[in-house]
Amino acid sequence: MYRVTTPPRLVIRNGLVYDGTGAPGRQADVLIEEDRIREVGAIGPLGEVPVLDASGLCVCPGFVDPHNHADSEVKGGILAHPRADNLIRQGITTLVCNQCGGAIGDVAGFFGRLVEVDPVTNVAMLASHGHARRRALEETGETASTPRMWSRMREILSAEMEAGAVGVTTGIIGVPQERIPTAELVEAGRAVAPYGGVYASHIRDEGEYGRHLEAIGEVEAVARLSGARGHVSHLKLWGHSHWGQTDAVLAIFDRAGAAGVPLTADQYPYIGGYRGFYSLLWDKQRPGPWDDTWQRLAEDEVARQLEALGGPDRLYLSSHEADDPLDGLTIGEAAERLGMSPGQVVTTLYRRTPRPHLSAFFLAMCEEDVRVFMASGHTMAGTDSHVRVPGSGASHPRNYGVYPRLLGMYVRDAAVLPMAAMIQRMTQRPAELFGLRGRGVIRPGAYADLALFDPATVRDCATWRQGYAPPIGVEHVFVNGGHTVVNGALVGPGCGRPLPRC
Repeated sequence: MYRVTTPPRLVIRNGLVYDGTGAPGRQADVLIEEDRIREVGAIGPLGEVPVLDASGLCVCPGFVDPHNHADSEVKGGILAHPRADNLIRQGITTLVCNQCGGAIGDVAGFFGRLVEVDPVTNVAMLASHGHARRRALEETGETASTPRMWSRMREILSAEMEAGAVGVTTGIIGVPQERIPTAELVEAGRAVAPYGGVYASHIRDEGEYGRHLEAIGEVEAVARLSGARGHVSHLKLWGHSHWGQTDAVLAIFDRAGAAGVPLTADQYPYIGGYRGFYSLLWDKQRPGPWDDTWQRLAEDEVARQLEALGGPDRLYLSSHEADDPLDGLTIGEAAERLGMSPGQVVTTLYRRTPRPHLSAFFLAMCEEDVRVFMASGHTMAGTDSHVRVPGSGASHPRNYGVYPRLLGMYVRDAAVLPMAAMIQRMTQRPAELFGLRGRGVIRPGAYADLALFDPATVRDCATWRQGYAPPIGVEHVFVNGGHTVVNGALVGPGCGRPLPRC
């Protein structure tokens, strides 16, 4: 397998260095030796040591993505597609994977396979609450959440932490309280707290049913009662009836901080989320019979959800099948083309055999809320992205564009945050949350994970209709000293590593 060849020593000269701590940028050189940064400052001539001229570029730590699904979605994930072109070309050098409840139930086994495929990025892993609870139910013979089951679940999660997990993830959106009570989540937090672990949660409700404040409060309660560090995954306000409630959301984080309870969130800079298209039917999905009563209830549910979005022009269909004429259309456009109502479009496609494989982009948030959360001291940047391979199905623009979008649209163009503060949210802050020592900063002794970008040109290019467009302006990326992206192009697979908990 081809590997990037990197000299044992390299000097990056003349760049504007942002060290990830929030300090202003400064003109400095960076000396790399093997996989580490050895010196930062005015570095004199070093004889035959190669030089990379970074004039006009910003030099910062490689981006640490606190919420990534590279372990899943495309079959095999990063194990099958270790080049992860869409991630590394954003400047991402470290991923925190196994999110939203967790698709992987064996962290040690995943790490063992990862080291064999030379991934282009580093990968840390959360333990899966979903897998642990299923195993605990099966092994105890319990049929519901009980103290006996919790005890076994804690043992399983503790073993995952011993194997290198950095915390536990829950995916409980839509889960009835009685099936997974808060007490069970507290026990999951107690399993990881002795290790300094994070309790990261795709919360029960992000606004669809108006219980989002309660759902965020539950994460605070778990952190407070368990001792784990609480973290809300992909913070948002879903549905136009809840837009503008940012003060109420952030007040929960403020109260937690005042009480000494660690509570943070990650956020992607888009107004749209990504879900299965048939989630528009919510609990109306079933194998039949699809009688008139079902049709009426199903169409009513679609209408309710479209109203929550703000109308049919705020949902884009995204097909996983080649040459689908509906791909890229809003549901309003699809309804017009098919001569149906939006509700009829959904129910007709749902009943078709074979059922079309469709996802959708739900533009359920508003730009002002995105910016308020972004500027908050409680949040950090994250992608909620997957490894994408052209031809493998729909792609949310966040799969290619999060970090260039933040640096271009939100720093350079909109001035939502200064450059140094934004970079800190993309580097040091997530690295510290997950205990990734030596990552997310530029200083002597830190790992040589670096991103070099042009502040005048960096931007995202992917859109709702063209989700595979790569960004521009990220010129060079180093992972553990390996020069992996050169002049904007991925030059070979890599230098990434598993990052078990330290």
